[in-house]
Amino acid sequence: MKRKRLAVFSVVLLTTFLLVFSFAFSGAEKPTEAGKPEGKKWFIASSVMTLQFPWFLGTVEGMENIVNERGDIELVWQDARFDINVQVDQLESFAEMGIDGLIIYATDAKAVIPTMKDLHAKGIKIVTADYKQDPDSPDDVVWETFVGHDFRQMGRVAGKIAVEYLKTIKDHKPIAVWLTSPPSGQVSIDRIEGFKEVVLKALPNVQIVEEGNPQATRESAQSVFENLMQVYPKIDLVSGHNSDFVLGAYNAAVAAGRRDIKFIGMAGYADVLTYIDKGNEQWLGEVLQDPVVLGETSMKAMIEALEGKKIPETYELPEPEAITPANISQYDWKNWAWLGLKKK
Repeated sequence: MKRKRLAVFSVVLLTTFLLVFSFAFSGAEKPTEAGKPEGKKWFIASSVMTLQFPWFLGTVEGMENIVNERGDIELVWQDARFDINVQVDQLESFAEMGIDGLIIYATDAKAVIPTMKDLHAKGIKIVTADYKQDPDSPDDVVWETFVGHDFRQMGRVAGKIAVEYLKTIKDHKPIAVWLTSPPSGQVSIDRIEGFKEVVLKALPNVQIVEEGNPQATRESAQSVFENLMQVYPKIDLVSGHNSDFVLGAYNAAVAAGRRDIKFIGMAGYADVLTYIDKGNEQWLGEVLQDPVVLGETSMKAMIEALEGKKIPETYELPEPEAITPANISQYDWKNWAWLGLKKK
């Protein structure tokens, strides 16, 4: 009888111990409303197109703003150096690190999709940002959402600035040059199409010359524009895919003594804003797309995806703004950290 009671007592004791242990263990990993175990940090990685353009530092700043606000996210990011092979290697390395999510500012619109599919198959959530991807089939769409600016609208804003100046030209048919970025695909097309839409609607007689800058650097843009000035002795205005391209053209014009040519920057660059602020009359304006807001929104979208929330296919961002000599004093641009002007 004593043995029977002892056996029953042992079973009860063991069962109680297992229940307590199970409860304690499950409590340590109890899911929170955020969809992750309590105390666990989300591990998010980001591959950033290139720091050749300081603008992308703003996207990093934006992501880090959200990380610092929350305190439950670990972020690692790397510069893809405008090289698809570098970016693919980064994504594969991120996957080996055991990330929960990837925010990618892709170097182009298609080549990285196969690698994204591999990461998605491993359960990694993906948010694409800045450059919209161009999938060949619905099966290629493995990202949760896209976060990016309206590039066509950026071109339209540049077009409005251009029209105000080109209207003043009465003695000849105006010529405007737009420097494109062939490697950027649809992104570059959208910008020039927006520009042409506005300019030609207001001034159908304007000749718009599209010229590619395949190497996509300021130096190559300078060389391209040097050649254009030989072909077109009279050029009235230049804009393009980004301010680096336009700055290259400006450098070529200054070297050639062509102070009559006007310029419109694109995206947000310290050099252009400085020229405008100091009253350089060759610069009509800079079209600003805020990279910090892009970075913040991309991170917020990733968090919502990891939390299992239903999110839209795309996230709307603020409209691009025209910074001109007339309104630059209204912007606190000298304190925008991503421009690299603030002294540490």
